[in-house]
Amino acid sequence: MAAARRRRLSAGIAGLLLALLVALPVAAAPAVAPAGPGDARITITSITPVVDGDGTATVRGRVSNTGSETLDGPRVAVVPQEAGSGRSDIAEWAKGDTPVSGTALAATTLDDVPAGGSATFTLQVDGTDLLPGTSAGAAWVSIQTDARAVHTFIGVHRTKEYEPLDVLWGVPLLLPADRRLWSTGRDDRTRAWQETLGEDSRLAALTAEEPADDEFWLVDPSLLDVPRTGGDVQDAERDVRREFAATLRERIVGSRTLVLADADADVAAGAESEPAGRLVSARLADGARVAQALGARSDVLWPADGLATGERAEALHELRPGGVDPTLLVPSTSLEPSGFTPTGGERTSAGSPVVVRDGPLSHVVEGLASDADVTLARQQLVAETAAVLGERPGTPRTVVIVPDRGSTPSATAWQELRDSADDIPWLGGGDLRSTLDHARDAEASQTPRTRGQIADATRPAATPGPMLAESRAQRLLRDARSMATFASVRSDGTGWRSQMQTSLQQLTSTRWRGHGYGFIRMHDEIEQEVTLARDDLVVSSGDVNFFADTGRLQITVVNNTDVQLSNLAVRLTPGNHSLRIDEQPEPVTIGPGGRQTVTVQASALAAGQVPVDVAVTTPGGREIAVPASLQVKVRPTGDSIYWVIGGAAALLLAAGTWRTVRGGRRARAAAPETTDPEGT
Repeated sequence: MAAARRRRLSAGIAGLLLALLVALPVAAAPAVAPAGPGDARITITSITPVVDGDGTATVRGRVSNTGSETLDGPRVAVVPQEAGSGRSDIAEWAKGDTPVSGTALAATTLDDVPAGGSATFTLQVDGTDLLPGTSAGAAWVSIQTDARAVHTFIGVHRTKEYEPLDVLWGVPLLLPADRRLWSTGRDDRTRAWQETLGEDSRLAALTAEEPADDEFWLVDPSLLDVPRTGGDVQDAERDVRREFAATLRERIVGSRTLVLADADADVAAGAESEPAGRLVSARLADGARVAQALGARSDVLWPADGLATGERAEALHELRPGGVDPTLLVPSTSLEPSGFTPTGGERTSAGSPVVVRDGPLSHVVEGLASDADVTLARQQLVAETAAVLGERPGTPRTVVIVPDRGSTPSATAWQELRDSADDIPWLGGGDLRSTLDHARDAEASQTPRTRGQIADATRPAATPGPMLAESRAQRLLRDARSMATFASVRSDGTGWRSQMQTSLQQLTSTRWRGHGYGFIRMHDEIEQEVTLARDDLVVSSGDVNFFADTGRLQITVVNNTDVQLSNLAVRLTPGNHSLRIDEQPEPVTIGPGGRQTVTVQASALAAGQVPVDVAVTTPGGREIAVPASLQVKVRPTGDSIYWVIGGAAALLLAAGTWRTVRGGRRARAAAPETTDPEGT
């Protein structure tokens, strides 16, 4: 039994070894597996925006194999999906990339796609299969392979049973949050302006033509500024800004232009504190002057935080010159939902007129990074406007589309999207004047959300807080005073002040929200530039002996800056009545890195130690150097000294005369008798 068992074990072991020997070569060979369906990427290159009820929608695209193995015969299909119940569902659907189950409306199987390759497809969808029984709307569809999908929409139009929905496009023309534009580094600054306003720039593309009837521009007046000749601005910067400003002025249409506060100042921050309000109010006044010159409007304010409560509207009213109640441009999230999408021009329950930016459609524009994004963005435009149309199809309404300040959608893609609205039969063109008039005349029915409610509604994409907080606004006001002081004694004061003042004003801009680092760096740089440091202008001090009734005091003033300082008033003030300054010196001029000795005539009135304060001021009397002090030891001689000196002189004269006379007598008495030689 044992032997038999050993024989069976040996046979089993031998069989196992044989099996392993046979299997080893197979295991050592590399595994070959077909490419997984997850390696496919779908790109939609064109799609019929809106199909007639009995027409055919065409979808064209491309399947790309992003894997390392061949993609075996991918199948591409168009599968319908039931629409969501709210507008927020539209954006969520458009983000998805997961295939859905259902009966395909159209499908095709492609040839094998090698690694790194791609294959195109064309699908035809019968319009009768899309939203049957619906007069107008948008069908939700998934264009998909087995593992990848593009979720989009196909518009359907059968009959006109609605009032067209007007669309008004707002185009912000704003400067970016780029501190190089206002820096003191000349080369970097010039390059930044060329990138921002040059012929290949985004702003140049946005302003290539005047705004269409259904468009309006929101203009920062800074774009129209041209630096004065001189100063620290290079000619290349001045040229590019001059050319852009001239082109912009030519293409502005007053009735389609809203001029913002100069520098797009943060009006929301200005409404929150008195120091910020002083800064912003001045920028609003500048914007109003520019608007008047252009024949445009400046009574529409765009608060970054979207707050439109009665209290906020009243605070903004106080900031504006002229006393006219402003219209507020706010997103739809600023108003409590009422069951319907608000029209473009509304009034709040507090009576404030508002222009309402449609949030979902504005977000569509913000996502336009390139021309490749236009196709799907247009289909989302179809779906969003169809949803708004379906809420109240018999009521004329307007939707206003304005991308957020911080976004930079591609100019060409945005233009293409605006043009594509002509392909959507239920859309018409809005106009700015009608929208603003409607906002003034509308029923006061929209309830504005509070600050907390807006934060909840926009979370997690809440608006960043203002950089123009109260403490920073106070610093900017102080910097403006320092700048005016420094400019009054600089030889290049006029041009330098103009440049620095513009840079300081730019720090009030809304654009710095969310760009705190750039704001702080720029502010620190400008603050150092406009403020005379303690060691920039130095006045000598020390001990001085003044042993005379009248005489001169000398003071040395050293200029450690890199610019000539002119009209420096040197003022001496004795600490007591023992010394009198007979006449203050004339204003002095000191070259960069130079020094000047100032002579002052003074009179001693009594003996004693006199501290003399020395101040250097502007012509207006503002001190610009750390005060110095001279310790003057005064010892006047008085009238008696002259009697003493005169008496001493008389005594010396008398003594000299006496010695002369006495000396003569002694000489005669001592002379010997002489003998006449002839008498010898």
